[in-house]
Amino acid sequence: MKSKKIIISLAVVAVFIAVIIIMATVFAVKEVTLIPHKFSGIEEVPKDSPSPNDILKFTKGKSILFMSKDKVLDKLNAAYPDWHFFYIVKDFPNIINVHYIKRVAVVKLDISGNEVYLDSYGYVTEKPEGWDCINISSAFEHRDVTASERGKEFKFVDENNNKSLKIILEAIIASWRCKIEWEDMTTVLGMTDVFKFDSDGSLLINTVAGATIKVKTPEKNLTSRMIDAYSAYFNDKQNLQQEGVVLIVESNGNIIMPNNK
Repeated sequence: MKSKKIIISLAVVAVFIAVIIIMATVFAVKEVTLIPHKFSGIEEVPKDSPSPNDILKFTKGKSILFMSKDKVLDKLNAAYPDWHFFYIVKDFPNIINVHYIKRVAVVKLDISGNEVYLDSYGYVTEKPEGWDCINISSAFEHRDVTASERGKEFKFVDENNNKSLKIILEAIIASWRCKIEWEDMTTVLGMTDVFKFDSDGSLLINTVAGATIKVKTPEKNLTSRMIDAYSAYFNDKQNLQQEGVVLIVESNGNIIMPNNK
């Protein structure tokens, strides 16, 4: 009777080991498919892009079942600072699809006497060639940082500043969605003193024309409300692009213009 139990136990262990070996073999990552994006959609793999074999070095042999996508993304972003790897799809049994995009600087900050450029995801990148970015330093009274290395996510010491940075980047992306190209941002919004927060936490956006767009509770549905605000600001029926105009975007999405207070 005792020998039967031993045999059964050994058989269970053998099956367990066999399952592990099969899973390690069948589900080990063997292939990477690269899916490059640009801001207008998916494009062909650029010539200067990392290759699938380059990416495979970070994933080869890892079990697709237990592989941490976030950890792989962090390693890729650190290894290739000119590119932003933002999404991985597991294609069973042993393929991963990696989505990524070329980094484009959209804002800059003055940090300890140096200009630090950030892409739309908040990662540190290089200054763009042929044009410059909006300096968003005016939104932050204290600018102590914990991370400002190229290819890494920029981080302030103050978490409130980090939240404010995310709000500003979302406002910048909303501007781009309104057909304001990255290189044209400064011609609409200016170079400095563009973004500020008032005492009640509202986001103030000062334009080149001298107008101000005030967004209340900016952490709430900012993108859609900014698009509506720009639609009003650029409307030919009323000239809001002038000194002293204040366009208010309420928390519920209502827009208050100078003539309908």
